[in-house]
Amino acid sequence: METQILGYEREGDVPGSMIPYLYFEYLRTRHAGRLAGIFEHNALDIVTLACLTGIVPRAFAEPLAVKLHRGAEMVGLGRWLRKAERLDDAAILFRRAIDKGLPDELLWRTMWDCALLEKKQGREAAATALFSELSTVRNPHQGGAFEELAKYFEHKEKNVAMALDMTDAALRLARTEALLKRRERLAKKQSPARRLL
Repeated sequence: METQILGYEREGDVPGSMIPYLYFEYLRTRHAGRLAGIFEHNALDIVTLACLTGIVPRAFAEPLAVKLHRGAEMVGLGRWLRKAERLDDAAILFRRAIDKGLPDELLWRTMWDCALLEKKQGREAAATALFSELSTVRNPHQGGAFEELAKYFEHKEKNVAMALDMTDAALRLARTEALLKRRERLAKKQSPARRLL
């Protein structure tokens, strides 16, 4: 965490995983020379913890003012803010993370989370844009994106044909009971002229 948040890279430090081995070696041999590395490691832990104690609370108090350099950090803070019901701040951090660049798996999840937040906040255009983008490329949320688009076209646009197309696209990815029921209901709502095509 100190590397990610503080940008501090330890050099020549005893790895934490080696400390028990070095301590037990000391107990066995009673040669204290190797303990110096352990003490130095622990001193660095205390110093970096003190630095983090000054930074992390500010990140939670003023999340949009803190300079986060990595998209993954923005996503992590955004998820915490979402759980704390600070939805506007969470959506802003998710957007910043998406713009910053993320590995694909984290990108898809963040786009999905951001789209759901935008929808919950009543920002249909922003949510629909994200769902549309998620629907265009193979990812774990593609089917869900098609389903959300189907709901949007049915309930907001009153476009049953598009809702049916989106439902069919979702069904090609996953045949769930809910999607089958949605398709059946939409087919009944569709105009008789379209059903003949």
